[in-house]
Amino acid sequence: MTSSLPRRGGLLSRARIALLLAGLALPWRTAAGAEAGDTLQARLDFSQASLRWPDRIRDTLTPPRWLPEGERFVYWSSVEPHRDTWVLVDAQRRTQQPLLDSESLRSQLTQRLGKPVTLPPFMPFTFSTDAKALVFSLQGRAFSLGLTDKRLVALEPSHPVALSLVRGNVLSPDGGAVAVQRDTGFAVVDAKGAARVERTGTEDAPWRLPEAAWSPQGRFVAVWRDDMRGMHRLPLVDYSTPLEKVEWAPYAKAGTPLMRSELHFVTVETGQVAPAPGDATEGYDWFAGWRPDGSEALVLQLSRDGKRLDLMAVEPATGKRRRVVREERKDTFVGALDFVVGGWAQQVKPLPDNQHFLWMSERDGWRHVYLYDYSGKLVRQLTRGAFPVHAVVGIAPKSDAFFVLASAESGAPYDRSVYRVPMTGGALKRLSPEPGMHRPVLSPSTRFFVDGHSTREQPRVWDVTPTDGRPSFRYAKADTSALAELHYTPPEGITVKAADGVTPLYGVLYKPWNFDPKKRYPVIDVIYAGPFTTVVPWSYVGPYESVIAHSLAQLGFITMVLDARGTPGRSKAFQDVNYGRVGQTEIPDHVAALKQAAASRPYMDLERVGIHGHSWGGYFALRGMLTAPEFFKAGYAGAPGALTEEAVINEPNMGLLSDNPKGYAAGSNEALADKLQGALKLMHGTSDVNASLSTTMRMAQALIRANKPFDLLLMPGEGHGPEGRYYPDDVRRFFLRELGDPK
Repeated sequence: MTSSLPRRGGLLSRARIALLLAGLALPWRTAAGAEAGDTLQARLDFSQASLRWPDRIRDTLTPPRWLPEGERFVYWSSVEPHRDTWVLVDAQRRTQQPLLDSESLRSQLTQRLGKPVTLPPFMPFTFSTDAKALVFSLQGRAFSLGLTDKRLVALEPSHPVALSLVRGNVLSPDGGAVAVQRDTGFAVVDAKGAARVERTGTEDAPWRLPEAAWSPQGRFVAVWRDDMRGMHRLPLVDYSTPLEKVEWAPYAKAGTPLMRSELHFVTVETGQVAPAPGDATEGYDWFAGWRPDGSEALVLQLSRDGKRLDLMAVEPATGKRRRVVREERKDTFVGALDFVVGGWAQQVKPLPDNQHFLWMSERDGWRHVYLYDYSGKLVRQLTRGAFPVHAVVGIAPKSDAFFVLASAESGAPYDRSVYRVPMTGGALKRLSPEPGMHRPVLSPSTRFFVDGHSTREQPRVWDVTPTDGRPSFRYAKADTSALAELHYTPPEGITVKAADGVTPLYGVLYKPWNFDPKKRYPVIDVIYAGPFTTVVPWSYVGPYESVIAHSLAQLGFITMVLDARGTPGRSKAFQDVNYGRVGQTEIPDHVAALKQAAASRPYMDLERVGIHGHSWGGYFALRGMLTAPEFFKAGYAGAPGALTEEAVINEPNMGLLSDNPKGYAAGSNEALADKLQGALKLMHGTSDVNASLSTTMRMAQALIRANKPFDLLLMPGEGHGPEGRYYPDDVRRFFLRELGDPK
């Protein structure tokens, strides 16, 4: 039940002019002499425009790509002076120049496509096998652009590099073949477009290609066969015609069978597809890559309850497997949702010597890096201290050092900086002196890295930084000039104590653009909480909850976003606070934070406090209304989850349902329906396959049985993130009605 972003709605025209409302100047109006309904619409429109404020930023977001030699890289520029074209940067010479000016690029593309071309702000690309051209696709056609001759050439649709641009396809190491995902099946296609190997699957048993499918020498391709036949099914009803239609979506709820995945290896030369059977224990599997010599594939296996993580090595020719490392916690978890949705990719990093690898572990209370050999022997711990390492972002060619992204600066627990670490272990050397969130991309030599970084107050800038300590140089920065029309102001950071009175928590407060400290503003807690993710912004554009909070604040509210105890990104003990107890610690932390913030901010009216969240935020919005009913006067829960829903979300943090029935019962919102006092509204899309509709139906049933009034919005045919403005406008109207305006 991860948070989903609503799709892009209609932004207001720049032609809107100022409107006076209750003595406050609004930036836009709908018509002169607007009546009350028009005034409300103008407020809703401005809030919607404020929801889409990140769309107004022009930034260079297409990932830069380093050439294999020469300390040069290419990036797609969305800002002046080289807007809408590719730019070649020489890190050693500290120079950059466009490969082709945008008009020439647009002209050549128009000629080849036979119609005028609008260049997009985001243009993914790769390099040809010989690295003499970059390859990209536009309007379903693939092209190459020579780095030297600047010639634009249309590629055949069957060209392996062209096929590799399609999401899910994987190019072979030599560029002569490509593994292609085809609906429920796959194929290995050669340079002539012929399928060397092809398999078809079914909806219940599809084939799936991992990102690192090819062995380093190109002899083998790894592929998963997923089996969903034993899984629970969600009914998705199509109500669009009088004759209803029902589709069934596989969904593993807590305690029900999981999808089973079996690894297979394709021997490219012979076309043989052979299974590499694992054990029959239920759990989760990821393909983590290969040893450099291709002798073994690396597979991560997480137990169903998240308490055990194994690194397995599998011989592709025989399917024989062995366990290399086991990471285990009896009283908590090793991996949970943040691991499942992407953290696993940072778990193991093979070293070039083919004998060792880097392994991530929280065994000493913080996430750190450990050096192992392939016999499973621990060589040594490489990083240590009261801070987490988030990722290994590069390994020096001689393996004498590696580079990490970590939060190692005192007083900045959520900043992510780049550090160099000796392979012998020891102190970290900071390479990115600026505060904030850094996104590094190292050159093949690791002598330089591209560093896109920003803070809550500073829009993103892009630097090229040498790893030997020499000064960096800036090659691009985000253009935020279009934000002036929205009067955007970054939020105010707050530091408070958790409900335990000891643990520091961090959050932000958003204010209306025309904030008046002499007024009293109603307050909304925009919540996600739980052990799944963090939502407080530490970069200029933060997580979506922060964007929602900013949007709601523009209606005349003070809104808060907080990372309570139990969220990831800090110590293991910080996240373990709610292990087995999800729903019991989070709301007390949020209430404590709001009270502390308001103690020194008289403009925060704690007699009018609302709470809003979507997905797991919806669960916690309900939780706030039911466990702190005197504090929260109004709550809007969108697509709320429940502890008995998706197994991969709940079981690693709660334990199995059979092992922790009291914890599941204590976290049930339905059991607390009779505690409701304030105004409550629920929203759910009838075709939601993330948080099933049954969670809201059961909650509604419990409220009805408790004789508690509530509002319910069902959105037919909508999924987890309903499209359009109806839902966000409904949230806005609800809080304006229930909490009122500033006084």
